[in-house]
Amino acid sequence: MSVTLEIADDFARRLETQPQAAEAELHLELAVALYRAGSLPVSRAAGIAGISAQEFTDILRQRRVPMPYSLADLEHDIAYAGGRR
Repeated sequence: MSVTLEIADDFARRLETQPQAAEAELHLELAVALYRAGSLPVSRAAGIAGISAQEFTDILRQRRVPMPYSLADLEHDIAYAGGRR
């Protein structure tokens, strides 16, 4: 499934940035919010943000977002490492 979010052109101007940078920022904020809500593991949230899991983890630490590591996270990581997403 793919979801498209359309943002008015003036949004990037209000952020004083280019549209591509605004899009990247929105992806990051969505990923952080979904991770914080417990909806996604780090690797999936990092994918939404378009960055590596290490970069995403660093951002979570900078923002002081709690990073519990559950059994489900471990199972996901093991499956991912084995090529079974």
